[in-house]
Amino acid sequence: MSSSFQSVQKECRGWIVQLLFRSLNYILWLQDLLDETMPEEQEIAGIDIGVGASCIYPLLGCATRSNWKFMGTGQDIDERSIQYARKNVMRNHLEDRIKIKHNDNPERILLLDGDESSREEIDEGLQNKELEPSAVCTGTDNEMITTGGEYGFIKRMINESLTYKTRIKWYTSMMGQKKTIKPLVDLLKSMDVRTVRRSVILFTLAYLQITNYVVTEFCQGRTKRWGIAWSFDSTRVVCAKSLDSYRPKSQFSIHFSKPVIDVQSMLKDILNDLDITFTERDEVTVEGEPVSNTWSRAARRQKKLKLDSSSQLQDTEPLFAFRFEFLETADCEIRVSWMRGKDRAIFESFWNHIKKRLEEGCGIIHGSAFAK
Repeated sequence: MSSSFQSVQKECRGWIVQLLFRSLNYILWLQDLLDETMPEEQEIAGIDIGVGASCIYPLLGCATRSNWKFMGTGQDIDERSIQYARKNVMRNHLEDRIKIKHNDNPERILLLDGDESSREEIDEGLQNKELEPSAVCTGTDNEMITTGGEYGFIKRMINESLTYKTRIKWYTSMMGQKKTIKPLVDLLKSMDVRTVRRSVILFTLAYLQITNYVVTEFCQGRTKRWGIAWSFDSTRVVCAKSLDSYRPKSQFSIHFSKPVIDVQSMLKDILNDLDITFTERDEVTVEGEPVSNTWSRAARRQKKLKLDSSSQLQDTEPLFAFRFEFLETADCEIRVSWMRGKDRAIFESFWNHIKKRLEEGCGIIHGSAFAK
């Protein structure tokens, strides 16, 4: 790694060493987010906001992933820092993958708009790509000072993200203060997208909570930093490092004192009974995408009456995607993950139904049993 960033270290020797490894932790976390939620080998275009003289995040990203490109933008930074950043790009021979631009619009953080003219601000190589921006200030005083502090800066990012939504896969930022996390999470959960539906005389507002978000912690020596990421996409992050205390769980597990093969058989019987098509990806993994809530009481009553609703399910978008994994420890552990979907409540109702029936099959009864 040292040889890859030799020229960067020459320019910024005073603080680059400690910054390098902290920044690498952040880049590796971004890689984990993208690996879980995007197709393998897809070209990634990122925006680094407040790129700084070192250009450290684009350099690290491109050095560790050959399919990444970056546009680094600077708003409240001096021309000298911009020039240093461009020199560092050239010395690492990455001019074809990293572009540095000065953002002279104080009203915008992201150099994107819905119109075609604004797209021309971005290098041709970044047009119409999935964007995965990182936003963190890493340099001189005028780079690191922003109105409202880091909370104010990330709040502006969140507000701007309501305009772009799924045009950008992940919006991310690093935080230097743990106390910033909760207000930002509360903000994400209470965002008002203000989509106005017009009728002859009625105006109604549609509200949206941003529920797909992740918070993580980076430790480098005695220094701690935190990362936050949010997305308008329905694909959920399960494996990437996160602090689950700041978000509802996407993964649940339960233990049974029965052999794995017996619990697997029970699960498949339950899924078949619910008319849920599933795939056995390997010997210990079962995946599926329900297209209808067949586990509700109403659905079970309908099935008893033998009412056929299959014709209504053709070409229906799945409610969510799930994955069951069987872990053979001292007993049998079954773990379920919410892989994709927008409605957490329906996934949790599905899991509660499955769990109760598995418990019954293993002789564990809580309250009334399901009617056979």
